[in-house]
Amino acid sequence: MTEVNQEILWDNVYDARTAVFEKKFGLFPDEILKLGHMTGVWPGGGLFKSKASELGDDLWLYTTFGLTNPDMPTQYLPQNINQTDGNIELTLTKKETVPVYPERPGYGYEIIVLTQGEADWPLGLLQWAVNAEMLNDADLLGRVKKYNGLTIEDVMVGDGDYVNVLITQAHSPLPGSFTLPNGEGQLLIATVITDDEMAWSMKNGRDKLLAKLLASNDKQVSVINRPSVLNPASINYSDIDNREQAEELAAQGMLRKTYLFPLEFGGQDDPMNVVYLPKTASLSKKVFDQQVMELAQQGNISNYSASPNYQADSFIPESIDIVADGEAGISTRIEVW
Repeated sequence: MTEVNQEILWDNVYDARTAVFEKKFGLFPDEILKLGHMTGVWPGGGLFKSKASELGDDLWLYTTFGLTNPDMPTQYLPQNINQTDGNIELTLTKKETVPVYPERPGYGYEIIVLTQGEADWPLGLLQWAVNAEMLNDADLLGRVKKYNGLTIEDVMVGDGDYVNVLITQAHSPLPGSFTLPNGEGQLLIATVITDDEMAWSMKNGRDKLLAKLLASNDKQVSVINRPSVLNPASINYSDIDNREQAEELAAQGMLRKTYLFPLEFGGQDDPMNVVYLPKTASLSKKVFDQQVMELAQQGNISNYSASPNYQADSFIPESIDIVADGEAGISTRIEVW
């Protein structure tokens, strides 16, 4: 195919995909959101954030736009990325191996997130997906087909914010696929799930979890910190008064095993060094410990202590006081319940 014909095909694919998405979801903004570190890696590709007016009131769509381009999969990787004053400089290097998907348009899919109301975190999730696919050849579509869905734990979507997601093919009323001049594209959707839903899906199947989500009020719309479709009632942490109860809830994904003195700092996997926390508290400790680790690597931290505070007979601490002493000492109290 000549360079002119390639450009014509690229434009036709872009226009056809735009027409499909705008018909199913609503009009796109004029400008696509570019990912600076993908300059030259993903020509013309990016993300869209727009109201999904065709689906319902105050629903918002976030989508990749260009994974099905005819010049994909990418042949390049960004190296030596340097960002200053809003400008990004990088070097493009040729990939040693480029995946080949002869039956697909590009990578074969676009991936979306839906929310009730406007948010920014879905863009972080989509950026993670783009990085996984284009920089690490994750073949998310192949994994979704092989495992009847794909679950990912603790995807960082912002400064200290993490989500678990279930990635599946979109289901009605969403289109599961779309036709382009270069082939049939699949529409994947990432839906936020809870810890216990994640654990349950590992035993019972991701397709079974999807069925429960589709039967719920939220369906494929992502709602952070929503009640679980498996265990809608909240836990009364004051009623958990022994290790066996905590371990059982952790096995169900309703608590997280967390180390008071982190293993990265030399802590031991010993019962005396373990507490069981809800997800938000465990992640708060993880984020703080990462800050401590960065300071320690700079030689600015000399001592670390984490002291749980308990209420009555509860085995779950109501809070944890953490102190990291040194030239740049920091401290925090993590409220658990």
